[in-house]
Amino acid sequence: MRTLFYATNGLGLGHVTRLLAISRALLKQDPAHEVLMLSRCEAGPFPYEDAPFTIRIPGTSRARKSGLSPKSYYQTTQPLLWQTVSSFDPHLLVTDTFPEGPEGELAPIMKWPIRKAFVYRDSRPEVFREEELRPRLAPYQLILVAHDPETVILPPWLRKDPRVRHTGTVSEGSLPDPAQALRHRLGTTGEKTVLITLGGGGDPEVEPVLSVILQKLRDQKVGIFVATGPLSRKIPDGLTAREWFPAWPITPWLPAFDFAVASGGYNTVTELGQAGIPSLLIPFDRDLDDQRKRILEAEKAGWAFSVASRGKTEIEQGIDRLLREGDALKKGPAGGKDRSSGADTAASFLLDLLTGAKTSGVPNTSTTAETKHVMVH
Repeated sequence: MRTLFYATNGLGLGHVTRLLAISRALLKQDPAHEVLMLSRCEAGPFPYEDAPFTIRIPGTSRARKSGLSPKSYYQTTQPLLWQTVSSFDPHLLVTDTFPEGPEGELAPIMKWPIRKAFVYRDSRPEVFREEELRPRLAPYQLILVAHDPETVILPPWLRKDPRVRHTGTVSEGSLPDPAQALRHRLGTTGEKTVLITLGGGGDPEVEPVLSVILQKLRDQKVGIFVATGPLSRKIPDGLTAREWFPAWPITPWLPAFDFAVASGGYNTVTELGQAGIPSLLIPFDRDLDDQRKRILEAEKAGWAFSVASRGKTEIEQGIDRLLREGDALKKGPAGGKDRSSGADTAASFLLDLLTGAKTSGVPNTSTTAETKHVMVH
């Protein structure tokens, strides 16, 4: 069997991280399976020995920076995308966040006679609208919700959809080295250490926020480590070599840190919570992702502090509170203990869909009139 994972281009790494985790879990469960990652994400190469074979098409942001017009970009890359799918001839296509891709580039492929699975993470209801998304999801046989059932409220029109399966949070889920060993590798000398992680590195709004955080922390006698993310193309202005920590993935290093100052993205909050790192979470504005909602949920759970905005005074006061009261915060949702990733559950659902296993309860063909008659090879 052959599965194609399609990772889109964006400001962060959520989509590609989830699909990488699921693809690796699928290969572990079925080593004979063939997996191809088709990526428009500019992060890479993927930092895993067991990462799937990947074909990368540069994304729209890279095209803009290179002076390529939208017309030239789409006329050049669309045939590459379709040819890759056609040549690999997958039995299953797995996408994340955008059912037809952010620019509708997958729309023609939705009519192809292959099984399709969509990965959903909590999105703003006003953006994930029924009238737009229901027809785009119609060709899919499986909708994987990357949350535990009790932690997400699905749009009303999606709640009773028989294709929906909750997987739990999808993250790296790897067992880390002991904290003391990691601290030794980082060269810390007993002082408190603070990780600063503000997303994958593709957001231009990060730099002024990072400047405020650095200015506040440098006088606090703490070790500072700034994870810039693989989408960042340069060392941020004002950052010293000692402070720069361009590690990806960051998950295996998390036990080394006492505190974190971070954005509110899906992966960031999930990974910090699972590692049990007391955190100050700062919201960034996204079209689909409601970071403020996620941050408030983390604060309510008792392992993080929040700020309402990215204002200088609020961030400074939040850092003061984190350093003063952070030790009293409880560990994250996993209690600081490793827990299995939802990627394993997602991979099992995908394999069930491919084999037609009755235990999955997932229909093997679309119920739409357009695709109901099509046989899946």
